[in-house]
Amino acid sequence: MNIPNFLTVLRLFFPLFLCLICSLKLNFSSEKLLILFLFIFLSLTDYFDGFLARKLKQETIFGKIFDPISDKVLSSGTLIYILTFEDMILVPALLIITREFIVSGIREYMLETKGKNIGVFFLSKIKTTMQFVSIILFLSQDYLIKYVNIFYIAYISLWIATILTIYTGLKYSYITYISNHKRK
Repeated sequence: MNIPNFLTVLRLFFPLFLCLICSLKLNFSSEKLLILFLFIFLSLTDYFDGFLARKLKQETIFGKIFDPISDKVLSSGTLIYILTFEDMILVPALLIITREFIVSGIREYMLETKGKNIGVFFLSKIKTTMQFVSIILFLSQDYLIKYVNIFYIAYISLWIATILTIYTGLKYSYITYISNHKRK
């Protein structure tokens, strides 16, 4: 286990951390703040695991497969938590989470049937960044400037992320379709 893979595994354990925080029975504001800090920390590990893997020449198959999955676990778990207090995000959250399962299935399918690991598109990295920004805004809306309605900025950011999510999901699907219907 190298440092980049350890950082990836930390994100995979996010739902466990989330359950532990919720079981502490803190007041809602403290709970949300603690989850916000944890989410920011784990979001930063997404950048550092890739950076360190390349810099230290520690890129692994585990990292290539589980890094995108750990991002999905982190964002999906947090979106589900946010749904406990912001029901307006139900539609974008469902679209995002559904796409994440589909793309994971596509990657697994391509690896199993074609021996190919589909890399992450640059636009998917932007999508993940937009998801992370909107999640941070939703979690921090009680603590930010009172003169700006952070909710709407977070909500618009989430819908931008959702549109990118749908587009990149269709792109992954198209690549899989083309790959399976090439003439030999």
